[in-house]
Amino acid sequence: MAPLSELLLYEASRAQHVKEVIKPFLKKGGVVLCDRFSDASIAYQGYGRKVDLNWVAKLNRLSSQGIKPDVTFLLDCPSDLGLKRALRRNRALKQEREGRFENETIQFHHRVRRGYLSIAKKEPQRMKVIDTRQGEEKVYQRIRQIVDELIGFKESRVRGVKRTKRL
Repeated sequence: MAPLSELLLYEASRAQHVKEVIKPFLKKGGVVLCDRFSDASIAYQGYGRKVDLNWVAKLNRLSSQGIKPDVTFLLDCPSDLGLKRALRRNRALKQEREGRFENETIQFHHRVRRGYLSIAKKEPQRMKVIDTRQGEEKVYQRIRQIVDELIGFKESRVRGVKRTKRL
């Protein structure tokens, strides 16, 4: 697939998702969690596929319709480790055909990672970089801490029972 075609398909899908799902849910006061959003297009199509970053940014603005995440978690690890994990996941889920990105060169994955880290450097308040080499439990605890701070939850202990309450 041509890199520009790939970008346009992702942007079209995002525009539809924002219109049909994200905006209506936000209007109802909901909280939206996305596996990937516009940063992925910058990293994968911009840095990884070398599509002009200005074009990616313009298309992101159009497709996102003014929606920007309050917080983004970048689950970071060296490219070779991330690729090994993705291939293992695909095998375990019997999704070997889902390996379009996993079949790319390690240089592609290095560029994608550099893209994500570049975004994080430009937007440190929004982008929270979490080193996944520290293990699942520590990654979970760090994400939980950030989310709790973002939504105003505080942990307290009452008579030995751990409780969570809204501030």
